[in-house]
Amino acid sequence: MDLGYKDKAAHHAMGFESSYDYYDEQYKINDNPTVWRYMNADHFESLLSTKSLFFTKPTAFLDPLSTNYMMWNMRDVDKSMFATTEDLKSYLEKVYEFSALSSWHINEHESAGMWDLFLKSQDGIAIRTTYDRLLGSIKDLRYKVFARKVQYIDFAKKQVSENIFDTLFYKRKSYSYENELRLLIIASRIDAWKSQQLFIKEEIYASEWQARMDALKERSFAFSHLHGNLVRCDLAHLLTEIYVSPKSSPAFVQKIKALLSDHGLAYKDVIQSDLAKDYIY
Repeated sequence: MDLGYKDKAAHHAMGFESSYDYYDEQYKINDNPTVWRYMNADHFESLLSTKSLFFTKPTAFLDPLSTNYMMWNMRDVDKSMFATTEDLKSYLEKVYEFSALSSWHINEHESAGMWDLFLKSQDGIAIRTTYDRLLGSIKDLRYKVFARKVQYIDFAKKQVSENIFDTLFYKRKSYSYENELRLLIIASRIDAWKSQQLFIKEEIYASEWQARMDALKERSFAFSHLHGNLVRCDLAHLLTEIYVSPKSSPAFVQKIKALLSDHGLAYKDVIQSDLAKDYIY
């Protein structure tokens, strides 16, 4: 990230946070749905070894139109800052660099379409959990996690985002089959409430709280990777069931069970998907 844009990004992040709780009801998760994360074996092994979820920067998305720059309604911005559309895009990309996303699929059942979308070989993993367990598993105090359902709209007809980071919760209608839940972290936005609860538990003097939170805020700018960031999570709380691709071999199923055992999670259920099974009655 370009730290010359640190203050600009923090300004947009503060505006986003202040309006976050007042979004339309269509954004919100008001119940506790089942959510899924489909991934390849390498990513699953990384999840176990790092005990962290990888959040991807918007600028690293494979599909450049999975977000849309022109969704930003620059009502409160000095438009003279941008001589050309390319100047605007460059500014947005630099601000986006201070954020990262984790995408999940909302569905009570596993999805054949999601397997097809994310599998590059016969072997793959799908984590099954719930919305509450997902949010509750994230223990990294450097970040407040913003979670909303993605809205699928016609970009040619709507321009509704008054904050740069708000644009990250919209996608084109052609992606609606993904039924996506997005988690967003932004450098400078720490989880103050969780931090204070921990300070109370550890009997830290209130006079020290602000200095500690300032340190967390400064650390929030230290992303672990060029294209994203590892965010610490409690795997025992996150994982309910692990589904293995319907195309995977029995040997691969045993490999996944062994990996879980190596990381103290042998008690977690590993289920071979039966989507490819023929049923004859």
